[in-house]
Order: sequence, then C-alpha cells, then structure tokens
Amino acid sequence: MVPIKRFRWGASNRTVLFGTGQTGTMNRYAPELALITGGVLGVAFGGFVLIALGEFYSAAVVFALCSYPFAAYAVRTDDDPTTMLPPRAVTAVAAIAAVGTMVDSLRLFGTSVETLLMSSVLAVGIFIPVAAYATSYGEPPAWLSPRLLEASCSLLAVGLLVASVASAAIWGAVTAVIVFIAGALYGNRSTKPTTQRSRRWQWPVGGFVVAAGLLAGGLAVGGSLDRWMVGALASIFGPLIAVALTTSPEKSHT
Repeated sequence: MVPIKRFRWGASNRTVLFGTGQTGTMNRYAPELALITGGVLGVAFGGFVLIALGEFYSAAVVFALCSYPFAAYAVRTDDDPTTMLPPRAVTAVAAIAAVGTMVDSLRLFGTSVETLLMSSVLAVGIFIPVAAYATSYGEPPAWLSPRLLEASCSLLAVGLLVASVASAAIWGAVTAVIVFIAGALYGNRSTKPTTQRSRRWQWPVGGFVVAAGLLAGGLAVGGSLDRWMVGALASIFGPLIAVALTTSPEKSHT
C-alpha cells in the first residue's frame, strides 16, 4: 500500500503525487481562480454593456470594476504574479483601454474641454492601478527615468488644473491630483534618501505657489471664486498627500 502523507496547511502547502513519491506546491488562496473569475465577470458584464449600449467607455469602466478587485487579490496572494499578468503586456492593454475611453467619450458627448476632463478621470482610473502594479513587479523601460516621469506628471497636473479652472469642471482638479501623486510616487522610489527628504518640502511649497497664483488670477478676473478655490485646494492637497504616502513612519527604539 502507498502511505498517505499528511498535508500541512499554510500559504504554500505541500501536495503529494500519490504513487510517485513526488511533491509539489499549492497555494491555498487560489490566485489563478480569482483572476479567471474576475476576467469572466469583466468580459461578461463589459461585453453586455458594449453590445447593449454601444459605448466602449462604459464597457471599459464596467470591466475594470468587475476584474480589478479579483486581480488585486491574485497579485496580493500569488508568490509571482508576473507569470499570470506580464507587467508590460497588461500596461499596454490598460493604456489602449484608457485612450479608447477618452476617444469614445469625445465621440459620444462632443469635443469639448469638459468632456475631455471628465473622460480623463475614467482614463486614469483604468490605467493607474495597472501602472502601479507594473512598477512594483516589473522593470520599467530604460528610457522612462523617474525624474522625467515625475516632471512630466507635474506639468500635466498643472495643465489639468488650469483647464479645470478655465472650464469650471471639477473633474480636471481630481485628475490633476491623481496624476501628480502617481508621478511623485514613481519618482520617489528611485531617488536617494537625501533627495527624497528635500522633495517632501519642495512639493508643498510648489503647491502653495500654484494655489497663490490661481487665487491671484481669480481676484484679478473677478466674479465667483469657487472654481479658483477648487483648483487652489487641489494644488495644496495633492502635494500633501504625496508627502504622506512617501514618508515612512520612524521606528521607535526601546
């Protein structure tokens, strides 16, 4: 008779191939099953929305809402999620979906600054989570230096703030905050500790300068200051959130 070996339950379990004496590993969290479940749900509901409404941007958002939680669970529990989700491949797909979302929104609602800013929120919501995964588990391209991306995101955030104030669309301010934080986090991961500390006070100072400029512009133009206040608050809280996310709590010594 072949002896039966006991299983030891844990994050990674030993399985026995009965009759051969060989052993392997099994993850009791089943990240592959979670990923397949999310993909099936995303394709099913997203495909239904695409066929029923003919709106690619709605289908992309529904797919992200259905599949991203399962993908996050799979990434969190798998020892090597890159075998299931190649970082560069999924980033390219997410980028195409984000651009398609903006293009389809402009097609449906007309070419305007308000539509562009509204669709930008959906686009970053689709792309940023995948880009965060790719930077954590993959190797970014050599030409994509942290300083270049951080500077580009900062300039894009300022442009979004200006467009948000000019069009009185709050969506631009929301996108600006997300874009700035994403660029700050990526730039902070590859810099020296001394540079990181200097950036943590440079970001808020720059945010207050932009906020002061926006408020001065609002006073000079006259009228309601609501849209100018929204832009100023976004320029202040964006850097402060970035500082909070990049500051590690100091360990107390006993």
